[in-house]
Amino acid sequence: MISKVTFSATKKIRSHFGKLMIDGIEVEIMEDIQKRCEDGSWEAVDLSKYKRVVEIRGMQIPVLSLEYEYQAYLRLGRVDKAEMLREWLQRQRKHESSDSTNF
Repeated sequence: MISKVTFSATKKIRSHFGKLMIDGIEVEIMEDIQKRCEDGSWEAVDLSKYKRVVEIRGMQIPVLSLEYEYQAYLRLGRVDKAEMLREWLQRQRKHESSDSTNF
């Protein structure tokens, strides 16, 4: 456990947030996410359409799509992480494109 799940807020977003380290990989846990609206009020974020489930060691783990994460990092001003995801997504698309032409 890097940090226990607790309520956390910034100027733009608030949620219950924590971090784990699993086999050397940092995993962020978020729940009940809300974003600040233009008028200063808070609005719940419905992430259900961005949720994916991956299987790791027989466990079903809910995650957000990397495309959504890329856009979210940009909105939050976390440009370094957004750029890392953009580059990875571009490589994946290029790889998938070349796989579909190699029969």
